[in-house]
Amino acid sequence: MEVWFSRIEPVLHEALAHRDTYTATHCHRVGMLASALAQVLGLAADALEMIGVAARLHDVGKIGIPDSVLLKPGPLDAAEWVIMRGHSERGERIVLADSGLPWRNKLASIIRHHHEHYDGGGYPDGLCGQAIPLLSRLLAVVDSYDAMTEPRPYQPARSHREVMGALADERGNKHDPQMVDLMLSLPEAWFARLDRPR
Repeated sequence: MEVWFSRIEPVLHEALAHRDTYTATHCHRVGMLASALAQVLGLAADALEMIGVAARLHDVGKIGIPDSVLLKPGPLDAAEWVIMRGHSERGERIVLADSGLPWRNKLASIIRHHHEHYDGGGYPDGLCGQAIPLLSRLLAVVDSYDAMTEPRPYQPARSHREVMGALADERGNKHDPQMVDLMLSLPEAWFARLDRPR
């Protein structure tokens, strides 16, 4: 897996960086955090590799989002959200396109379902609870954490304490309670030590 990823990572990172620098750096940060959290969770070696790759590729489908939506300096309207929500299915298709990729079906599934909500209110399939792949549930909470701690044109970055409060509020509805509890159990210094690039 690492041999494959060492070949493809520079290509995908470069493509994402040319498309949208924010997306590329976000994927890198989420990959670091997801891998570290998976280790705390005690996942097996193959699952650790899968979450690392899936997290770094989770937004690769945004390559196909029009600039007017992807780079909009403000909140998206309803029609734009329909377009944006297509990125998880597009990411799934991109991963499935490599027939030689180890675990490609599992990786594609993790990416497809990283915006499902624990209460069934997410997308693209409205899965709920344990029907959402475990690694998608882990990726979802890490993705939210990173998105909230980074500034956007339409919203300032939140502090670690504010983000932990928001995740606690989303426990059991947007996010898996197990994943939220794991995040809440870790000291702020644990997150700071990752030194994720900005």
